[in-house]
Amino acid sequence: MEKVKAHFEKTLEKKGVALTAQQLLEHARLKKLEGVTKKKIYKFLQTHPIVAHFSTARKNAHFQSATVMRPGVFQIDYAEFHKNWFMSNKGSTGFLVAVENFTNKLFAVPSTGKGTKQWVKAISEFVENTRNVRVILSDRDSVAKSSKFRKKIQQDYNIKWLFLRKGHKAYLAERYVRFLKTKLSQALRQKGGKSWVDFLREICKEYNRSKVEGTSFRRQAVNQANFSQFLSQLLKTKEPELLFNSSKAGPFVQESWNKKIFKFDLGQRVLLSRVANWIDAGEKMRVFTRPSVRGSFGYRVFTVGARQLRATKNFKSLVPVYSLLELGPSLHFYANELKNAPPSLVSEQPPPQKQQ
Repeated sequence: MEKVKAHFEKTLEKKGVALTAQQLLEHARLKKLEGVTKKKIYKFLQTHPIVAHFSTARKNAHFQSATVMRPGVFQIDYAEFHKNWFMSNKGSTGFLVAVENFTNKLFAVPSTGKGTKQWVKAISEFVENTRNVRVILSDRDSVAKSSKFRKKIQQDYNIKWLFLRKGHKAYLAERYVRFLKTKLSQALRQKGGKSWVDFLREICKEYNRSKVEGTSFRRQAVNQANFSQFLSQLLKTKEPELLFNSSKAGPFVQESWNKKIFKFDLGQRVLLSRVANWIDAGEKMRVFTRPSVRGSFGYRVFTVGARQLRATKNFKSLVPVYSLLELGPSLHFYANELKNAPPSLVSEQPPPQKQQ
């Protein structure tokens, strides 16, 4: 472990990059260091003054699997980072993050803002350095909402721009925003000062050099030619396409099965969690209002339109998901985001005229 610790400190001192447990484990295996385990590495990192301060508790959530099985699909998000330090960071007030759907290959570029001009410049650099970008998925950002902006991206780079509708769909981009903010903060803690822009490239470079856990592939080495082989290793199957095709089940002909599997019936009137409601702006949780004060569910009554079992993101189990007639046919909602509507609210709000 001493050589692993020395490698961690050397990289931190030289590049300002606090290596992850997986990166340290790879180094140990490459150097054939004996007695090094992930448990020991985690124990070391948890007590390191630069790393321990940034530890966070993670929620254990079962998200439905990705629906696109091909390379070149990136989730994108923008994050502000110490925007008042822009004078020390070449005018940058934040950064654009792009992460590939399966390999989690990471790209980040500083940005002087999130206006159209800044986004086009950041996307241009992203495409130039990443190549093979087919689809971009994002939240409904003020820039991305512009059809003119999306049309320009389509014309200039032949890239489709699609929207992520709610939290469970955008978890990947949000996760890597947190990851980069943590790594940047660690670098600043080690190096001092207010300049963070130069650390972005090194952090992404180190991360993309690491192997995708459970495979022999480094993130930066996966391409269209070897993507099927990579998926086979990642998903532990010789026929990854068959696995994706079998990632959906139900509803079932036997109603008794549906009763046992699904919490809500078709046509049932329900309330929707405020944080899962992307349509009604008035139902969204206010920043400074806790659910214990305002309530976690809105007052608008919705109608269950469809239900299905979908594979979780790791394909180890199936999770029930639902669609609501008022919000369209896409199966976006989990059981914990819905609850039975009180009869008094149901009587006040009749179901939609045309049910699909």
